[in-house]
Formats: sequence, C-alpha cells, structure tokens
Amino acid sequence: MENYKIINKDFRDCKIPQGLVITDPPYNQNYHYNNYKDKLAINLYINLLAKIPRPCVVIHYPEETINILPKALGEVSEVITWVYNSNTGKQSRCISFWGCKPKLSLLKQPYKNPTDKRVNPFVRSYDWWEVNQVKNVSKEKTAHPCQIPEKIIKNILTVMPPLNNLVIDTFCGSGTTLKVATEMGYDSIGYEILEEYCLIAESRLKT
Repeated sequence: MENYKIINKDFRDCKIPQGLVITDPPYNQNYHYNNYKDKLAINLYINLLAKIPRPCVVIHYPEETINILPKALGEVSEVITWVYNSNTGKQSRCISFWGCKPKLSLLKQPYKNPTDKRVNPFVRSYDWWEVNQVKNVSKEKTAHPCQIPEKIIKNILTVMPPLNNLVIDTFCGSGTTLKVATEMGYDSIGYEILEEYCLIAESRLKT
C-alpha cells in the first residue's frame, strides 16, 4: 500500500500534520523554476520560511543559514556541512536542524586515518558529509533543475528518525525526500505548487 501523498498546493494553505519536515526551499537567488519567481523581497522570503513547521531540517547555502533562517525559525540546534565538487564557486551547503537534535552516532563514516589499526575503521558521523551532487548522468536525475541527492536525505533520516513516523517536505520538488522516506519505511507527505514537479515526484515514487 502506498504510504506517501503528494499535494499540489502551497503548504501554507494546508493543515500540516505533526511529523519531521525535511526540505530544500527555494534559495531566493533568481534560480530558474517554471512559473515561480525565485527573487522575493527579503521580508516576504523570511515570512515564507517562517511558515515551515518545526521540527524541521532545512538544506540551504551557508550565508542564508547564518543570516536569514534564524530570523524565520529561531535558534538552530545543529548544523552539518554538505560538501561536494562542482564547477561553481559554491561547493558546500548547510543542513540545519531546528527544534530537533540529530544523533550523529547513528551514522557511521570511515575513520580519517584508515591505517591506524587501533581504532574502529568507522566512527560516528562527522559534522560534514561529502556527497556528490546529482549530475546529468546520474541514475537518479530527473527533469527537475535543482535536485538533492538521495544519499543526503538518507543520512538525515538516519541521524534524525521522524516524529510520528511521518516525513514532510514543504517544497517537494522532484520528490527525493518522499522517495527515500518511503524506501526507509516511513509515511511521507509532500507539498508542491508546480504540477509538473508533482508529476515527476509521482513517477519516481511509483517505480
């Protein structure tokens, strides 16, 4: 039985059940999304982010995490840096936790000095995750222009099991959060204002 739901509406117009929100909101940097203007006045952008229910995990660039998100969401509990190689000047994003605290011991990463036989080759997660971006040749690539790697969502759900077994994405996009949550046995709900992205997400979740 399907344990996910994709809702083609602005999440602010919906009554959202209590769960864990994991979301990758628009960055307000004039990125090209079909039928959405990604350049709101700063007060409107802060108001948009402030509507994200807590507890939540937000993926964003460092500058916005430091300067904007606290104005919208309050005090941050934890920040993990996601690093990757790219052809652009920006090669990292922040994964910030609001109203919840991840348990990094639940995710193991290779020890930084594998030749040291005195320690376990795997240790609790560091405060940085090195995960490649979704490339055009990646198996998980869709037509969505700005896609988060499935590995990032899996890592988040590993260190932060969801409240009430429910994962919510207020900016569903291509459905990555819902897809990973479903594969990990959680219920999930995604909200997306663009119908074409809802169709992409639905297609991924049905395969």
